[in-house]
Amino acid sequence: MGPNPTTLLLVRHAETNDNVVLRLSGWTDADLSARGEAQVELVADHVNRAHGHTAAIYSSPLVRARRTAEAIGALTGHEPILLDDLREMYFGEMDGRPFEELRTAYADLLAGDEDAERDDFVWPSGESRSGFSERVRRVVDRIAQAHPGQAVTVVTHGGVIAVFLTILHGESAARWRKWVVPNASLTEIAWDPATEIGQVLRHGDAAHLAALTAEETGSRP
Repeated sequence: MGPNPTTLLLVRHAETNDNVVLRLSGWTDADLSARGEAQVELVADHVNRAHGHTAAIYSSPLVRARRTAEAIGALTGHEPILLDDLREMYFGEMDGRPFEELRTAYADLLAGDEDAERDDFVWPSGESRSGFSERVRRVVDRIAQAHPGQAVTVVTHGGVIAVFLTILHGESAARWRKWVVPNASLTEIAWDPATEIGQVLRHGDAAHLAALTAEETGSRP
């Protein structure tokens, strides 16, 4: 790794109504759930307290990510910079459909998506797995190159974070499921775009949501 790696603070957006009812949400916009609204406040406070020195905030323009980024920016004093390449994978004709429908009417497609050896898998009229991986690599490198030696907050989607971790570990993008992170979690990575070498400092950290979890279960944090 070079002398001035960029610290990437990768935040997955808070929970959405589509997450709750189990819909395949790529570019389909979905509002935050009631739980997601509470998560936004907690993750924004955490990023501000622990990483208020962030040089910039980048975000997917999709509402679930943008709302999360705006809450962080309201505390850190940054206006989120919206980048289309930070959007989730595009699932084409299946985008926004319930997983229950996919399991019954499109079981072959779902099986293809879940095959960890199918790096070439493509949803009908959608984005290829390899194309998505290249998009993620491109946007992360663009952000890192603009901020050598700095920490930046990037609010995006679970698929983007997971696929970037396959890139960092030199794995097939089809193996993204091993790197899935919770809603409103923080993944911290030191990344050098020149060498494409990185170090995972934390993965899917959701400790800042403990108070919410305790409230929901009636237990102490």
